[in-house]
Amino acid sequence: MAIANDNVITRMLRGKVGNVIFRRVRKTTIASKAHDYSKQKWSKAQIENRKRFGKASLKVNKKLREDPELKEKYKKLAKGNQNANNVAMSDYLKPPEITEINVKNYKGQKGNTIRVGAKDKYFIAGVIVMILNAQGIEVESGMAVEMPFSGSGVWVYKSMEDNPCWKGGRVVVRVADLPGNVVARALTLDGT
Repeated sequence: MAIANDNVITRMLRGKVGNVIFRRVRKTTIASKAHDYSKQKWSKAQIENRKRFGKASLKVNKKLREDPELKEKYKKLAKGNQNANNVAMSDYLKPPEITEINVKNYKGQKGNTIRVGAKDKYFIAGVIVMILNAQGIEVESGMAVEMPFSGSGVWVYKSMEDNPCWKGGRVVVRVADLPGNVVARALTLDGT
């Protein structure tokens, strides 16, 4: 790999020239040998991963073009030779996690709280909590609020309705990140 800083000849080069690939990272042009994959035998898992990565790339690039504020957020997180697209791809390819659903303070009464632990590589966009009664009927749903110390990963949902048939019901939590990944987990309310 060759690096050219402010070289008049390579400054504007991008893409493949012969057997060399030129790419621009910030104000530096990097030249590297083009790999020959023509004889490569890909496994089924590799083929699926390449498809997933390709779809992710299209989705992320479109989202960043349409939302300059989001691109700026990712740009601020970039380190070294990273750019906003690299950081956004990394975020897209790793969905958020639900680390905890704590229902010990929920007893079916208005004002009871449900605590959710959620984490993501960069940003949690929102945490939605849905409460179902013992018959499986939705009693309420809404957004949880992150605890005051920003980036805590602890979200609290305060119930707005009484739920007399709460034992045997369920709490369903959905966590979304900025690229649009959503994970869900359910927990049965057993009263313990």
